[in-house]
Amino acid sequence: MKRRRQCPAIPAALVGSQGWRCQRLVDHDGPHKASYSDRSTMHYSWEGDATSIFGYQTLPGTVRFRSPLWTPQRRYRAGEWTMSLLIALVLGWCWSLSAAAVFLVLELFTSIRRAHFVDVGRFTAGVYLVRRDNYPAFFAIGFARYRPEADAKRSGLQVVVGRLSLIVCALLPRGEWADYQHRKAEREALRKDGAR
Repeated sequence: MKRRRQCPAIPAALVGSQGWRCQRLVDHDGPHKASYSDRSTMHYSWEGDATSIFGYQTLPGTVRFRSPLWTPQRRYRAGEWTMSLLIALVLGWCWSLSAAAVFLVLELFTSIRRAHFVDVGRFTAGVYLVRRDNYPAFFAIGFARYRPEADAKRSGLQVVVGRLSLIVCALLPRGEWADYQHRKAEREALRKDGAR
């Protein structure tokens, strides 16, 4: 099986620029394409033998490198989940289905690597990892507050298990939320008037 990786081509005019790696796979046909990030509004395109500083074109749009399906990280995660499912099956067979379900839910929460939030109106619910320098006790239940001060009003409930924090809270107090919605509507109206 052919190993798939990023094409290392860099235009000769920009040898010092390590940010310009080609974002297509090796042995591709056509020009090389690269952009600084996946949020970039433009990308660079050049032929493989570009030798002058004018040997590339700046084109609109972003170029994203699509990694192959089975990267080492994905293989590792698939192995983790296979083991977790096997353990859940054994728990369900030996004890009960509720023990297996609790194990799978806990496994899902402990496998979180980045924050996930869902906003519903003025409320939000989500999970995130606590910073290592602010590492809490293994298990804690407390109140989320609107501001970092100790006398700030409570906005919701927070449960911390290890480094994982589950939180359900209001984004702003009821009075401030109405003001925020009003200012947001004014900004939208100004933006629409400016676009005309």
